[in-house]
Amino acid sequence: MKRVKFIQFIILVLIFGYISSCKSDKNHSIKQSNHETEAENIAENPLSFSISEKKEKYVAGDQIVFSIEGSKINSSDSINLFLNGKKISVLSTGKKTYTWNTKLSKVGLNVLEIELKKDAKRFKKQIPIILLSDIVPEKYTYRIKNIYKHDVHAYTQGLFFHKGFLYEATGLKGESTVRKVKLETGEIIKSFAIPKDIFGEGIVLYDNKIIQLSWESGRGFVYDFDTFKIIDEFSYSGEGWGICTNGTQLFMTNGSEEIKILETQSFSEIDKIQVYDNKAKVIYLNESEYINGAIFCNIYQYEKIVKIDPSTGKVLAYIDLSGILPMNDYTTQTDVLNGIAFDEEKQRLFVTGKKWPKLFEIELVKK
Repeated sequence: MKRVKFIQFIILVLIFGYISSCKSDKNHSIKQSNHETEAENIAENPLSFSISEKKEKYVAGDQIVFSIEGSKINSSDSINLFLNGKKISVLSTGKKTYTWNTKLSKVGLNVLEIELKKDAKRFKKQIPIILLSDIVPEKYTYRIKNIYKHDVHAYTQGLFFHKGFLYEATGLKGESTVRKVKLETGEIIKSFAIPKDIFGEGIVLYDNKIIQLSWESGRGFVYDFDTFKIIDEFSYSGEGWGICTNGTQLFMTNGSEEIKILETQSFSEIDKIQVYDNKAKVIYLNESEYINGAIFCNIYQYEKIVKIDPSTGKVLAYIDLSGILPMNDYTTQTDVLNGIAFDEEKQRLFVTGKKWPKLFEIELVKK
């Protein structure tokens, strides 16, 4: 009986091995077929292009020369050049070079794409290009002009100043609020809690409305400025961190080097910038404020503010706020620097942090 079972076992093993072998051969055949298809597609594409002086990173102001190559390109073909999805040039088959002057371009990752229309077919090639800023950022420290009380329980996520009062958004699920605060005393004049499942983030005043982001839920809220009642809601992809405005557009951070530019009525993304200095990208962009033509952003986990050109993403300056909150004010609950507000009328700059007992009016001092 045992011998019969052993023979049956051997037969099953042989059958399984044969099936596995067939399956393996089939998979190999499929993979080989895919490789052949890819190879044919590559072989079919008559288009290629190269950079005259290839670098890992370029600097704004560099002139980058692209050469379009392809022995099968003829006079009836059409060649279009795109930069970040926007057509920037139509090339003739007689002139197959293009010089990109990057002086006024946005810094960060740029994608150059060449498109060849040939025999009713389209062929495309792309080259990613990282463009660094040509500006060496200025460096600033600070001088404290005034110190005000700040709610030590406020997990500050957003802050702005308007007509003598501070407006503050606090975070954490179940604890998120939007409030009106008396600057001189820290007294909360008016406050309301947002839905308990929402982690509140940055706020901005626009057209007599307070616009607020949330962290991971992809939900934005619009409140009537006078009543604090919710009047609209919108959605967006990714995380929401900080938000500010230049009066015609909204600028939204998400914790990366990217700042999305939003339309003010639909809140749809219409453009974006990437923040780079002369060496690398700047990540962890957090709470933000638009001040005298530039965007000021807290850098999460650092006692530092970065000043940004909103048209290009170039870093204009770094503001070092190290040690602004004395060590004897720290508790186990004290968190990071976060919160920038600006009094445009009196040109006053205010900063605070999450669960800080103090809010500071500061003057920037160049190093």
